[in-house]
Amino acid sequence: MRSRSRSITAGGFAIGALCLAASIARAQQSAEPQPVEIPATATVLEGIPTVRVDTAEGGLAARRVLSEAEADESRLTVGLIDDRYYWTSRENRPLQKVAIGVYTYLSSDPGHYIRFTRLNDRIAYEEHVDSVSGSTTWWGELRIVVGK
Repeated sequence: MRSRSRSITAGGFAIGALCLAASIARAQQSAEPQPVEIPATATVLEGIPTVRVDTAEGGLAARRVLSEAEADESRLTVGLIDDRYYWTSRENRPLQKVAIGVYTYLSSDPGHYIRFTRLNDRIAYEEHVDSVSGSTTWWGELRIVVGK
């Protein structure tokens, strides 16, 4: 009887240790998204995309990881002048800022927006542009330039 109680205790300890290790791993992998505070001294938002998805009528979609040259060519830039946002990488279109929950949206026309949130120590963004034949969406990392 004594050996059975030891094996149950050892088994319970092993399960507890595995649960604790899994909890620590989950906590280290990804924290919950957090809102992004843009400082009053910010002058530019710069984004480097890593992935591009093109969609077309009929539900066709193509996802592509971008090369360094493609990412540089698709760079996102937003200028801030007198508390106004301008999509400088898209013909200086004026943008409206709206914060909803953990996301901040900068949008110009319907179907044209930038959405971003803080994930751990980085700011993740999505740039989306609709067209007559479909849409293109880029995902990447955003940085805020202050006082430049």
